[in-house]
Amino acid sequence: MTDGTPTSEFPGLTDIHAHPAMNAYFWDRDLRKHYFTGKAFNPLASLTDFQMLMQGNVRVLWSVLHVPEEDYFHNPAIRLLAHFTKGGRSMLKLNGWESMLRMMGEMEWQVARAGDEFRIACCNAELDAAVAAGKRALVHTVEGGHMISAGLPHEDIAGRLARVEELSRRGVASITIAHLFRNDLAGHSECIPPDQHKILFWKLDTKVDDKRGLTKAGEEVVKKMAEVRIVPDVTHCSPVSRKEIYKLVGDKIPVVATHIGVKTLNDVEVNLDEDDVKAIAASGGVVGTIFMPYWLEETHPDNGLEAIWRTMKQVNEWSGGEWQHVAIGTDFDGFTDPPDDCDSSAQLPRIQEMLEAKGLTRPQVEAVLGANARRVLRDGWR
Repeated sequence: MTDGTPTSEFPGLTDIHAHPAMNAYFWDRDLRKHYFTGKAFNPLASLTDFQMLMQGNVRVLWSVLHVPEEDYFHNPAIRLLAHFTKGGRSMLKLNGWESMLRMMGEMEWQVARAGDEFRIACCNAELDAAVAAGKRALVHTVEGGHMISAGLPHEDIAGRLARVEELSRRGVASITIAHLFRNDLAGHSECIPPDQHKILFWKLDTKVDDKRGLTKAGEEVVKKMAEVRIVPDVTHCSPVSRKEIYKLVGDKIPVVATHIGVKTLNDVEVNLDEDDVKAIAASGGVVGTIFMPYWLEETHPDNGLEAIWRTMKQVNEWSGGEWQHVAIGTDFDGFTDPPDDCDSSAQLPRIQEMLEAKGLTRPQVEAVLGANARRVLRDGWR
């Protein structure tokens, strides 16, 4: 998909995975306001509201639409909590697909009422126009194949494909096929830290099977994604699922891993190995480093900038050494624990400072900060 030639198309600082929609929809937040950040893990923190994005000068955000799997709501504590917010009550009444469409509408309304600073971009032409006009652009992405299948009979593959087509028409740029619990599209790896498997008196069963790959429905969904120009995201996928996706569509569309680490630094199945990174690079895709030190290094440091650097450096070494397949995928506001030394979108300029201090040239820094991600959308989106 790419010959590796450095590109000068730099839209500005780009985060390819963050969750302002979670705060807007779950907690009924006004994204024009900043609530609090804090220095400890807190799922109620506000790391990617519009004030934080402006303070960090984030120009393009792949804005994630994610509705938790039904498995979460089997937990009595979470079901009780859901009753206290409008979004939570909605999720108890609607299936994942219906809730996700409501979340999409919520984000579009939040942007529309925020004034002239932000735009929703639903295709490359709209993203080009937003960047040219000096606006900050949000691009819809979807995390979790369970939402595509929600409410449909197991055998209704056509219904799932119709939903992928609808997401394409609505401007979705990427879909993360797996997530935290088993779905009927792809095998997944463990992505919940052990100390979070128990909430009060109740345990979460993620039903992980790292040897499970794509199902028949999953194969058809991934092929449809390539056809309608939605970039496949292999984050959360089992190693088997990842390899099957590369083989299935890696020569047709860029494949990405938007928020992830590498196995040389933290040997867990969700993280990428050298073969993964080479396959993603061969497709023209990128690897976004997650800003959660727990997954980046097995020592689980509180500060994360050095772990982020080591992860990016490893991805670059595996992918050709030209900084063409490295990106930022913070996962801020995604119920993650961010690094103490870069704990919100407001602090993302520290990444540029770090890369420059490590000796990267200006084109290399711009590649990591946004040009690589822009190339993926140029090649893989509509």
